[in-house]
Amino acid sequence: MWFTEADANKIGRITTAGTITEFRVRTSTSEPLSIVLGPDGALWFTEYNRGQIGRITVEGAITEFPTPTRQSTPYGLAVGGGSVLWFTEDWAGKVGRIRTDGSITETGAIARGPKGIVALGSRTIWFVEYDGNSIDVISFG
Repeated sequence: MWFTEADANKIGRITTAGTITEFRVRTSTSEPLSIVLGPDGALWFTEYNRGQIGRITVEGAITEFPTPTRQSTPYGLAVGGGSVLWFTEDWAGKVGRIRTDGSITETGAIARGPKGIVALGSRTIWFVEYDGNSIDVISFG
């Protein structure tokens, strides 16, 4: 099982035997938050404090992809269809889409502090807004 350690700036994994291995994220104080298994077999994670999406292979090699909106505070992350992952950008009020090749597309500001996110394929996502009273759906053509 894979997990993030926001305060330690690490990605970790634990085996069923209890052995823990940690991998330091290259960008300091990035605060990795959400982590999911991507369609390419690697783990993808948000870097809340640095406006980046990270990718780590099962061997521990990390690649980082900056969002077009710097300091966008990526928060939630979900796998879509094909080679697509979706993420929310808390402070920027946006939703982003990253392909496994690292290319990123963002919406304009559409929400107040989007947090959690669920993808229904490669074009439709649901997300929760910060105010706690809104669940929105968005579809990309």
